[in-house]
Amino acid sequence: TGPTGTATSTATSTSTATATGTATSTPTVTGTPGPICQDTYDPAGDLHSAKVIQPNAPQTHVLCPAGEEDWVYFGGLAGKVYTIDISQMDNGLDLSLGLYDSNGNLLAFNDDFPRNNDPTDLKPRIQSYRVTANGLYYVRIRDSAGGGGLGLTYTVVLNGESYGPTPTQIAELCTDLYEPDGLPEQARLMGIREVEKNNKLCPSGDADWTKMFMKVVATYRIRTDSHSLPGADPVMVLADRDGTTILDFNDDSNNTLDAQIDFSPPVDGFYYVQVKNVGDIGNQFISYDLYFEQLNVSGGTSPTVGATATTAPATQTATTTGTVGTPTATPTGTIGTPTSTATSTATGTAGTGTPKVTVTPCASPTPYPAPTPTQTAQPCERTSAAAAMPGLKGLPPFINGPAKQFIDPAMQQVWARTDQVVASQQTPRTWIWGPAGLWGRVELYHEANGGARQVQYFDKARMEITDWKRDRANPWFVTNGLLVQELVDGRIQIGDNQFVQNVPANIPVAGDEGDTGGPTYASFSHVLGRSADRTGATVNTSLQHDGRTGVAAAQPGADLVHYVPETGHNVPRVFWDFFAAHGPVGDGSHEDQLVDWVFAMGYPISEPYWTHVRIAGVERDVLVQAFQRRVLTYTPTNPTGWQVEMGNVGRHYFLWRYHAQP
Repeated sequence: TGPTGTATSTATSTSTATATGTATSTPTVTGTPGPICQDTYDPAGDLHSAKVIQPNAPQTHVLCPAGEEDWVYFGGLAGKVYTIDISQMDNGLDLSLGLYDSNGNLLAFNDDFPRNNDPTDLKPRIQSYRVTANGLYYVRIRDSAGGGGLGLTYTVVLNGESYGPTPTQIAELCTDLYEPDGLPEQARLMGIREVEKNNKLCPSGDADWTKMFMKVVATYRIRTDSHSLPGADPVMVLADRDGTTILDFNDDSNNTLDAQIDFSPPVDGFYYVQVKNVGDIGNQFISYDLYFEQLNVSGGTSPTVGATATTAPATQTATTTGTVGTPTATPTGTIGTPTSTATSTATGTAGTGTPKVTVTPCASPTPYPAPTPTQTAQPCERTSAAAAMPGLKGLPPFINGPAKQFIDPAMQQVWARTDQVVASQQTPRTWIWGPAGLWGRVELYHEANGGARQVQYFDKARMEITDWKRDRANPWFVTNGLLVQELVDGRIQIGDNQFVQNVPANIPVAGDEGDTGGPTYASFSHVLGRSADRTGATVNTSLQHDGRTGVAAAQPGADLVHYVPETGHNVPRVFWDFFAAHGPVGDGSHEDQLVDWVFAMGYPISEPYWTHVRIAGVERDVLVQAFQRRVLTYTPTNPTGWQVEMGNVGRHYFLWRYHAQP
């Protein structure tokens, strides 16, 4: 057969029987078979004479005479993943595999595949090759040294892999927190010391992909723990930064059925790990935990703890596309938060020094004093629970999942200063963070202890602990992410100066969830340029959904009173007054300024714009301005006390990054 894929074999035999008797000769005695030099698949010595191989149907071939090549072909479906494996190979052979398209172009090659780190196993395998187009694909099998001979056999098998999960009768029991993760493109980012609990290997054929940032200076261990569950036998593949080149493979380790790979990367970068079950067996009762650990750092002796964090906190970001989300209406001028991350430079990158907490106001037309920095409540001490994850000496365990309670007492201290009196209904004002936590996540951050930090999402923002070794009395122990900066830029920040590019978030910054006419975070990506000092002027510019600007009518309260030189933007009176508001704090026994505006909001990254958005189905004029950490809105038609509000940036960011509502 040739590359056309039609295998035609015509055998014609004509036999004529006559009535005359014919003496039958004595049968020749057949001798005992000796070594063979031909099999049922020969001749198949080139691409044009290749014999078909079906998925999951092993073929045993003889490689004879020496120097022979065997060719097989199969029909590949676009998007499907195939593994070509030599499952058995006689001593005396050292085979290699080459995968070709119908034009004879080499697509993949393997000589010796790393099976369980056994250097004596020379059998090749082309692991998990994803076909990009429908067509015929050809496999060449030959001895690397031109060997072969009488009776030397091998078995080749084509495995068609199924990535999932695919729909099942009990879908709720067949998915886990991390799905969909069946392809390298869907791989979830996993941080140092993070544990993915209860990954389901369901349905049959399910594959789980994760990606991990690794550095040359360290050695890492990726391992599974299936808790000896019936049917669980995880197989792990480590892929290079392209998500396709296999670097290592492991099935069983440490006298268990669990997989483990220790790896020292040759270069810094994101590496990919796939976990499947032996034989592609899967059901809702087969699960495992995945561990990502750092064993050592060059020049150090600590078995598990990574490089220490930098002295200055830096902000976190994230990306992913989202489609839904809208801020809830919040009462008037009592928003603020006492702690926050380091402020960004004019380009939006996290700073590395002690942040500025005040900005000198301009003198004209009317002096407006800069808000006074607020003192952070003293955080309480936390008892280390590192024993919950063996090997992490002196560090607390990470939390990944729903987290209504506070992950750390220091986070509760930050929340309580402004929101405790709201939760207890002592004061009718808007939330600074929200009524409770939403979700805990471990997120990659290059300068954090071990390369990952603990964060907790709230309605309005995200709290972060980047450096566990920092003094808990330090107001920067808990920081506040630059979420709006990331949503608008479309970049995930994974270090002080490290980013992963994605796309700006297509989520409305204000108004109803289904409003398609108002601006989104992506709309603001078109208007990030610096502006001149326009103190004394009135906001008369509008912003549309597509990022275009226009002329808007001036309205009271929208006169510009402060210019921020750090980022080059003007702040209107309604927002500046909002920053200076006072009210009950802590247990409500005293009043103080609610907002350190740089800590709570960050610097402005846009000018204020008038927009038309739908609120409860009614189109209204709303003044919107994006800051690094929050989005502020001013709705003149709202009741007094509810005109300035703050969006649900924490919810929007989580939806954008993780494709799910927290």
